[in-house]
Amino acid sequence: MKRKATFDRFELHERILMRLPALGFARPTPVQEQVIPLWLQKRNLIVEAPTGTGKTAAYGFPLISRLDLLKRSTQALVLAPSRELAMQIAAALASYFDGNQLRIGAVFGGVSMEESFAEIKAAPHILVAVPGRLRDLAAHYRYDYLWRDVRYLIVDEGDKLMEMGFQQDFDELRKHLRSTIQTGFFSATISADSEALIRERFSPVMTLRLSPRETLRHIRFFGVEVEEGKREPALAGLIGAQQIRKALIFCPRRESVFATVNFLRNHGFRAEAYFGNQEHTERENILRRFKTGDAGYLVATDLAARGLDIEALPAVINLSVPESYEYYLHRVGRTGRAGLSGLVFNLIQSDQDQHFLRNHHRLIDLPLNWLQVEAEAPQAGPGDKWVKALVSRGKRDKLRNADVVGFLTQQAGLAAGQIGVITVYDAYTTVDLPQRVLDSLMRRTDPLTIKGKSVKFRKFQQEEQERMAMSVHRLKAGQQARERRKRNES
Repeated sequence: MKRKATFDRFELHERILMRLPALGFARPTPVQEQVIPLWLQKRNLIVEAPTGTGKTAAYGFPLISRLDLLKRSTQALVLAPSRELAMQIAAALASYFDGNQLRIGAVFGGVSMEESFAEIKAAPHILVAVPGRLRDLAAHYRYDYLWRDVRYLIVDEGDKLMEMGFQQDFDELRKHLRSTIQTGFFSATISADSEALIRERFSPVMTLRLSPRETLRHIRFFGVEVEEGKREPALAGLIGAQQIRKALIFCPRRESVFATVNFLRNHGFRAEAYFGNQEHTERENILRRFKTGDAGYLVATDLAARGLDIEALPAVINLSVPESYEYYLHRVGRTGRAGLSGLVFNLIQSDQDQHFLRNHHRLIDLPLNWLQVEAEAPQAGPGDKWVKALVSRGKRDKLRNADVVGFLTQQAGLAAGQIGVITVYDAYTTVDLPQRVLDSLMRRTDPLTIKGKSVKFRKFQQEEQERMAMSVHRLKAGQQARERRKRNES
């Protein structure tokens, strides 16, 4: 009888092996089983494996094991296409090691140039970076010393870095790297064109491909036919009929994210919008709220949700079927992870949706079941109508999250668990509340005060989130431009 593989047979750092029980790693996944020994043998790799198969640990364990932790220098560079994925990778790598010898740094947009440069100057053993931020830093700072000891290069979501406008940035970075660098490209799908581009730049390289059928086998897939113009009522009917208490809902465009969240909130579902232009702090707060169960439904675009790792997510709902097979794998792979079961529901409103879905499942080679749901919105949802409120004070008034919580619990009669995401900006604050509470606050004639200062509450429309976020981005861009001019003048 064949013995089940364990991590003990790999030459991994003892402090990684010490961490495995706490992390829940009992046996290597198929991708870890193949990648770990090959990376330890110093092979260059292209690895195609679906989301949720353990790719980060597959390169993280052997990568950390090869580092000289007594040496204060950056020895490995991990590239990612987005801030969220870079943060997730950095956190995961740090969690793999028992002790404080290993130093991980991360460089991405959304923070000041000075903070990013400080990460590089600290000489972490592993630097996780978005290429665009490294490019921007190079225009203002000298950090030639960064490349001196870099011996390992990992490219996560390698297909994106080859195809989505990152290729030029990547080639600029590659000029600084030694020709003998060991490289690994990891992604859910890697096209023939991307593989050819990689092979032009790094040779020899070995390609590993894992079957999506094997990794998605714990998921049950459903198609739900929807009448034209009744997608949102069908979504509410589906949630009710299937008793879905938590789901990641994918929309094709930002506009449909707003419409879907508004619809769900108006029917008593605690839903949150998650899209690319949100302020970073707000996105972190929303994601934390979803992970802890305070919000049951996260409505997102593909770009915003790329790289999200949500433990034990029971269901994914596609409001429309993406044409791209890669995007479909990316979406459905958010559920059914780590051997847990998952559900995927695809709302089909056109022949095109049905065509894409059938094509994707021919490639996955997993069965597709069909459901019928009543496309009627419930008269009353499972809870209060949920709205986002704007408070007319912010950081300039020294307002903190705790101040808002204190006001709402003492003056509005809410329990702390009934208060949603609070995000404090410079001049204002947003907070998620039951509609009845906001209406009550807006009707009150007595002065409302927080920390001795008068405040006003009003409904904050979902569409305002994007306008406010764009305004913040413009302010930051202007501030960075002024800082650059000052440096140039000096």
